[in-house]
This record gives sequence, C-alpha cells and structure tokens, in this order.
Amino acid sequence: MAVPHRPRLKRAREVIGVFYDFGFGAWISRMKLHYAVPIHKRWMRMVRRGNDLACPIEAEAMAECADLPQNLRLAFERLGGTYVKLGQMLSLRADLVTQPVADELRKLQDRVPPFPFEQVKASIEKELGKPLTKLFRSFDKKPVGAASLAQVHRAVLPNGKTVAVKVLRPDIEALAREDIALLQWFAKLLEDRIPATRPYQPRRTIEEFREWTLRELNLVNEGVNVEHFRTLYKDDEQVFIPGVHWDHTTARVLTIDFSHGIHMDDFASYGKIRCSRKVVAEIGAKLVYSQFFEHGFFHGDPHPGNFFVLPDNVVCLHDFGIVGHIDEKTRRELIGCFVDFLEKDADGAINHVLHMARTDNRSDMDGFRRDVTVILERWFYSPTAGERLSMAFYRMVVNGASHGVTFPSSVVLLAKAIVTMEGMALLLDPKFDVAEKLRPYLQRIMTLDLKPERLAKRGRDVLLDAANLLEDAPEAARKLMKLAQSEEIGIKVDAMDFDAIKEEIDRQADIKFLTLFLVADLLATAVLLHLEGVERVAGIPFGAAGLVIGTVLGLLVLSKIRQKPS
Repeated sequence: MAVPHRPRLKRAREVIGVFYDFGFGAWISRMKLHYAVPIHKRWMRMVRRGNDLACPIEAEAMAECADLPQNLRLAFERLGGTYVKLGQMLSLRADLVTQPVADELRKLQDRVPPFPFEQVKASIEKELGKPLTKLFRSFDKKPVGAASLAQVHRAVLPNGKTVAVKVLRPDIEALAREDIALLQWFAKLLEDRIPATRPYQPRRTIEEFREWTLRELNLVNEGVNVEHFRTLYKDDEQVFIPGVHWDHTTARVLTIDFSHGIHMDDFASYGKIRCSRKVVAEIGAKLVYSQFFEHGFFHGDPHPGNFFVLPDNVVCLHDFGIVGHIDEKTRRELIGCFVDFLEKDADGAINHVLHMARTDNRSDMDGFRRDVTVILERWFYSPTAGERLSMAFYRMVVNGASHGVTFPSSVVLLAKAIVTMEGMALLLDPKFDVAEKLRPYLQRIMTLDLKPERLAKRGRDVLLDAANLLEDAPEAARKLMKLAQSEEIGIKVDAMDFDAIKEEIDRQADIKFLTLFLVADLLATAVLLHLEGVERVAGIPFGAAGLVIGTVLGLLVLSKIRQKPS
C-alpha cells in the first residue's frame, strides 16, 4: 500500500492522530497505521490503557461501543471542513454506519468563523470582473451564515433587488481534493485490512462523497438546481422558488433572490402573515410528494430550516446544494412500493424495493425478506402505535446492508427525505395522516402515467431499445464466437439438454416479438387517438380496435410467459 506523497503526509498524520485521540486506536492498529501516531500519544495510551482497546472493531458490532458515535462526531468536528461534510453525508446513510452513528452525526455543526470581507470582495471582483461597488448598490460586510465550504452575504443589486450572495472559501477546492484523496486511501485500507467493513463498501461511499463534494464546489450546479425547481413549479401559486441572477453567478459566486419570510417552525408568527399550520402542512407535503413520485427530482434535505413561509400560505424552498435524482424506472418502482404499502401487500412492496436495490450472489435475500416483512407488518397492523409510513420504508432500505442488499445513494437520500417530510408535516399538524393524503395523490399519478401520450413515449423508448438491441446483436455474436474460437471461454452443452434449450430460446423469441407487436399497437393506438377527424374505419372505432388487438396480444404474451418448459 503506497503512502500519501509528501505534501499530504503531514495532513495524514494529523488525521490519524485526531482519530487516535478519540479512541480509535484499535482501528488504527488493524489498519497498520500505528506508525503514524506520534510516540508521545502511543506512550500515554499505554499508560492509561484507553477504552478503545476494548471496543469491538467489527462493523456489525459498532453500536456496542457506547462512545463510538459521539467520538466519531467529535473527531469530524475537530478535523473540520471536508470531514464535517463527510459526517453530514453519513448521517443520511444509516444503512452504512448504523442508526446510532447516523443520529449522532446529525448533530454535527457546520459553523466556522467567517473569512475576512477583504477576501470576499477580492473573490467576487475577480470572478465577476468588476469592482464590488459597480456590481451591487450595497453589500453587507457581515455574512448571514458561514460554513466550511462557503459563506453567504446579503446585498442589493443596482436595480434595487435584494439578493443572497454565496461565495466559496479561498483555496477550498485544493483543500477538499487533498482531504478526499486521503479519504480514498483510508477507505482502501479499511477494505483491505478489515474485511468486516467490505459489505459496507467504504470505497464506493467515499467515491460518492467525492462526486457530491465536487458538485457543491461548483456553484453553477446549485444555480442549475434552483432553475430546475423553478421550472417545475412555475405555475404553482402556492410555491415560491427564488430566482438565479446569472450575470452575477460563476463557479465560485452564486447570486439568488433573498428569501423573505418566516421559518416553518416559527409558529408564533403564522397569524401575522395570515397563515395556517394545517394548510402549510398540506402544501409542504404536496410539494415533496410531487418531487418524489412525479418529477423524480427532489430536495435532498427538506428540514424546517430549508423552508420559509410567505404571506397567505405560500411555501418557499431554498438551499439547493443537496438534491437527488431517480430515473423513470425507479420512480415507477417507488410508486408501486407505496401503493402496496397502502394495500398491505408485503410481498409486492418487498419486490418493488428489491428492484431498486443492488444484489449479488452473496446477498441474503431470504433474510432480507424475513426482516422486512416484520417491519411492514408492524406498520400494517399497529399504525396507531407510533410507527410511521415513511419510517417503515426507511427501515426497509437501512436493513439491506446487513443482508448484502445495497441501494443507490439517491434511493437512501430519498428514503431519509421522506422521513424528514413526514416529521415536518406532523410538527405543523399533529393530526396529519400521511396515508390518507398519499392515497389519492398516488391514484392521480398512476392515472397520469397511463395517459396515451405517456404510454406512447414509453412505447417509443421500448421500440428504440429493441431496435438498438437487434442492431448490436450481430456484432455481439461475432465477438462471442471469436472468444470461443480463441478458447478464452468454454461452451459445454449436453445433447439431452439441447432440445430443452432450443425450446426455451424459441419461447423467449416469441415473447419478445409478441411484446414488440403489443407495444407497437399501444403506440399506434395512442397516436391515432390524438389525430383530429380520424375516429373510425369501416365503422369500427380506432380506440376499441386498438384495445381489442392489444388485449389479444397481451393474452398471448401472458400465455407464453406462463408456459412451462417440457
């Protein structure tokens, strides 16, 4: 294992020393990094025989070390910057670090002294190419907030618009890259030298953290997120998303509208701005539902501090540094999962969840199903005992890692965001019933998904995929034959099994061709239904004809799928 090059060696020793101070000596010894701990610290540990000697280091026993969660948080806070951001990310990943550790890391305070105004001024003028006095009518020297990556100042544009100006800290990119390189090295050592950590995938986790942090270090990305949300909710009068001032925005400076309003949990002020807690709870829930189930693009940290309430029950969302995105397939699986929740169909919900997961031959599927069934039945049959719908889904996802069933970070982020949303709604309205509000919403979304134009789009995508597959098949076959001829792979088929294999290939081919015809029929029907003036041919309505043909083809596909090999 190569050691970090000289510029990073000092920082590596500093990081190792801090973790050693907070009781992680056993971990450091197992990683064979004890040589990097200062001699005087090792001597003091031998004298006092610190508690870390007795602390179990296997990943599955982490929670048994009572002070480990707190010590990890304190170590991250001592190291600051990148490590605080890492702790905040891990607080959303109870599936990787256990729930006690995630709960403790949620207490991390990303508050650091602001950097001097002279550096703020110099950075803005360098980025925007003009003197500060030409760019802004006024600019508050004292920041409204300062964190490890950036700080925010209130300012007024020449046109009188009040804005929030976010400025990255000087040299933060170089510092973050250096710390991330060290974290990648530590993660590799963890997997190589402590095998019990491998199911929790430290290297993949740090790689996701690297991508997340580098996105945050380019403020244009946050501006794009803001514009994306503004586009989604431009016609919703109950939602306000601040605008981006692109002529005052670069990779290191972001200028957006200043959000005026009260914090969502400032209940004493609701009456002053003609707002109702119950109405705001419903608007906020609808806002979050639409992100998860309709758009597949969501705010990754929807806690009360990131919501403002404006007069007359208008909800303002801000701080778009953390967002999540799920693809269309995952969005449909998510909808199916929650529909099965509401119908108390444990098997269906588990199947949908597994379709969103990553599994391999080491995954304990039976164990996962067994544990998750217990979680679901607890919610199905004792909903008044304090078990929340969102928490049931979150526990399903978190439970996966212990069975070798892992989920993309976007799905875990979404699960945590759903929990936060439900907690926020209950804070506003203790009688808020998520299941009652969710049922009609999901029914509406499923109805929208079955509209002819959406079916037509999905049918078109399937046809394009099928065409690409057919186009690529000859080349793939040639490559396979070359591999076989070069003896890089071996193919062995028993003669007695050949007929069965041939039958199965024929059956699969029939299914594929019938499915293509079915999709083509649905596509054609959907298109023709939208043509004006064309409703019947030979007295037969197009809609009815298309549905009849589709039904026949669907039954043929179903019969082929259910056909058992002889």
